[in-house]
Amino acid sequence: MRDRVTFSIGEHGVPSAKTETGHFNLLAGQLISDIIRYAPDLLTLVDKIDRVRAGESPAEGYEGNSSLFLVTPDGVQVSDLAEDGDSATYTFDEARAVILQYLDFLAPSAAQKQDAVSRWEAEAGRPYPGRGELGLS
Repeated sequence: MRDRVTFSIGEHGVPSAKTETGHFNLLAGQLISDIIRYAPDLLTLVDKIDRVRAGESPAEGYEGNSSLFLVTPDGVQVSDLAEDGDSATYTFDEARAVILQYLDFLAPSAAQKQDAVSRWEAEAGRPYPGRGELGLS
């Protein structure tokens, strides 16, 4: 990765992110402001990336309160929803790595990951295809 992201919980219990070079500012900002602490939505983002990458879908999007996460065959674009908002594009691998890093931050134990997967599966109505990648059976 061209940048490194460090996630933490601030003094008021709100997630925060710090990047070394700024490359991941928009993606990290989207995660902490739109996903906040709901780990199943991180699985949704990874699933959207994987579906487009595999050719199962031409494009997938996720709109939060502050940004739009759009996956196309060209990669992942995160756009700030502010009127004069910025946007940034990431490779599938870059976006997946940061999202999974945030998942590890929010759900560090196998039990917490299992809970996130169970919630995702209940909401999606299908098994989560990336269980093995998360160390789950």
